[in-house]
Amino acid sequence: MPGNGVAADSECQAVDNAALKRGLKSIRRRRWCLWLIILAYLPLMGIAIKMFNGVLVGFLFWLVIMFAIAFFAALARCPRCGNYFHMKDMTLLYLRKCLHCQLHVSADKRL
Repeated sequence: MPGNGVAADSECQAVDNAALKRGLKSIRRRRWCLWLIILAYLPLMGIAIKMFNGVLVGFLFWLVIMFAIAFFAALARCPRCGNYFHMKDMTLLYLRKCLHCQLHVSADKRL
């Protein structure tokens, strides 16, 4: 029956769009966390200088948090191809497109 096939295709497409939106939203959230910790560097260093009379403790704290968030963002999977969004082979690039299938990070907003 042709009607059932069309309904199944549109239902499958809706599920794919929902999964795409969830996946890209997660990637954008991870990228925002990364940018926020980068921008927080100078204020954290200012606080560390006033509280600890030195920047070593503040810098080490920031470095550990930065490493964890960068690692978390690097392991984001592309919802379209299933590969790592920001990593290809040994290359880590925080670009706005998937390094494998070229899916843009805001492609779900254009749907």
